[in-house]
Amino acid sequence: MDTALLELFPDTITIEPFSSMSSSQAVTYGTAVTYQAQVTSEWSKSISGSGRELSASVRVIIPDRVLIDPRDRVTLPSGWVPNQPPILSVRPVGGVVGMAMDSTEITL
Repeated sequence: MDTALLELFPDTITIEPFSSMSSSQAVTYGTAVTYQAQVTSEWSKSISGSGRELSASVRVIIPDRVLIDPRDRVTLPSGWVPNQPPILSVRPVGGVVGMAMDSTEITL
């Protein structure tokens, strides 16, 4: 990716992939991976697959297609509260800001 475009993604997030859940509901995660991203505060409402209303307050854009499971753990940059909000949705996006660049959008 052109380094000039990376200026649009000034933040760093960490994603730990979901590994397993024990019978006592203890979750384990794999090795953390760090991504350059754009983190913005953006309120939105949506309906989950089960019909439940969801309110999101954070949108994260990673300038690449990344496979993310909603059970993964995301750590936002310092200053964001909560620092590890649950993932509400993940979707691939083509052409961020009118450019031909694939990306991944995470709603938290």
